[in-house]
Amino acid sequence: MRNLKPSLFSPYENAFSPAEPLSGYAFSLCGGPCAGLFRIEDGEMLKNLVQCCIRESVPYKVLGGMTNILISDEGFDSIVFLNRKGSISHTIQNDGSILLEADSGASMAGAVRYCIENGISGLEWAAGLPGTIGGAVCGNAGAFGAEISQIFSSGTVIDENGSVRTIDNADMNFAYRSSAMKHQSNKNILLKAVFHLEKGLKEQISAKGETYKETRRNTQPIDQHSLGSVFKNPEGESAGKLIQAAGLKGFTIGKAQVSMKHANFITTEKGVTSTDYHRLVVHVQKTVFEQFRVLLEPEIEMLGFELK
Repeated sequence: MRNLKPSLFSPYENAFSPAEPLSGYAFSLCGGPCAGLFRIEDGEMLKNLVQCCIRESVPYKVLGGMTNILISDEGFDSIVFLNRKGSISHTIQNDGSILLEADSGASMAGAVRYCIENGISGLEWAAGLPGTIGGAVCGNAGAFGAEISQIFSSGTVIDENGSVRTIDNADMNFAYRSSAMKHQSNKNILLKAVFHLEKGLKEQISAKGETYKETRRNTQPIDQHSLGSVFKNPEGESAGKLIQAAGLKGFTIGKAQVSMKHANFITTEKGVTSTDYHRLVVHVQKTVFEQFRVLLEPEIEMLGFELK
């Protein structure tokens, strides 16, 4: 693990935490150390620190809620920017539509609450969704037939050269649980996103959100630690149904278990290792392929692993 001087990151050197274990920040409860960690306070801090790393040729990774990423037990030799704070605002357009602007570190839950409080419709489907705006945009998060790509208008990014610029929906190359940002690490770091939404009635928006949250409570293990859906749904298939049909519900390796409530979730408990989780992912892949000749593709991002 590289030894970095805090003075490299002036004027933020006092916020630098060297060799920080990531297990304490991950929804999975596991993950090794990084070379150093910064808890980002706002978009300006993120921008300045990314530019610093580019200038000093220091590798870095921006992480948000860590609700959809598995870090190996060995960790990784990179600076981590834990981006979990941000503001949200909106403007009303001449046609009556709404532009919702959110920092990438703002939480999805906070964005949904903001929309309910201000009578803004179009994000109800995200009620109960964990993680941050940045992670949702990069992974094209979606549920109940809706997804980020349908509402994303534009974004402010910092590119690999440290320049700040604006991108639009077409630049994102959105696909199922994917985007250009997800597959081009550090080429563009999202600082802010703008979503095109509509005016609505608070009571109706709130009611829809509660319906979606209740559906999640009834069908997903949201009261346990997990990283959400582990695998993408193959075309015309349901990953969860294939895993269940393979008899894998409840299958356990170490402290990681295929959820009894929804087979496309892996739940974890205190003492779990990333190796437990990874071995279980590989076992599920192999079993489903042997039985149905379908290779499940992970939806979660894995750092420090190679899937067999």
